[in-house]
Amino acid sequence: MKAYTEFVDFIVTHIKPEAIAAFKASEENHDLFYELLGKEKAGIASVEERKLLDQFMQIEHIMRMAKIKSRQYVEK
Repeated sequence: MKAYTEFVDFIVTHIKPEAIAAFKASEENHDLFYELLGKEKAGIASVEERKLLDQFMQIEHIMRMAKIKSRQYVEK
């Protein structure tokens, strides 16, 4: 998706690769993600919880793309 690519390119060109590689979600968000994932797997997540889980998954996808691309910039 072009929107993801543009955003990832922006992140990679404006934030130091070391900072991108070191980024980790807060413990609070980490715990919430796994709580929502557990509810989804158990089939008991509400509509709002599924929406929030989807947002977490989108952010995770963007960060993985940014980490991969930032490594490519460093290797050049």
